[in-house]
Amino acid sequence: MFARLLGIEREPEGPLLQLPFTEQVQNHVGNMHASAQFALAEISSGDYLRQRFPAWEGQVLAVVRRAEIKYSKPVNSTLIAFPSIEQADEEKLEKQLLAKGRALVAVDVKLKTAAGEVTTHAIYHWFVTK
Repeated sequence: MFARLLGIEREPEGPLLQLPFTEQVQNHVGNMHASAQFALAEISSGDYLRQRFPAWEGQVLAVVRRAEIKYSKPVNSTLIAFPSIEQADEEKLEKQLLAKGRALVAVDVKLKTAAGEVTTHAIYHWFVTK
């Protein structure tokens, strides 16, 4: 619901999420608001976990515990989110979840313009429990 309210949508040709640059996400100087970028990155990190581990849907609860974000450039165009998890972290997540019923995992997200320029980098630390 919140994602739709902001205007976050699935990329037309793929699984990635994007946020078009519209008046509703602009700040007082005419660039994309930092909180809109934060929301795109956070929502895409959760969406990535859901896509990466489809068998866990309805079986686990995942919530963001901590976030780090760095805004590098002003944004005045559509942003596309590129989430990822390190292979070692993915393996650790699966082992901890099976052994303890809970785990932490970091999802790295880069926000890029359509031209491929990285404007924002974030890491969302998720707590996952059965």
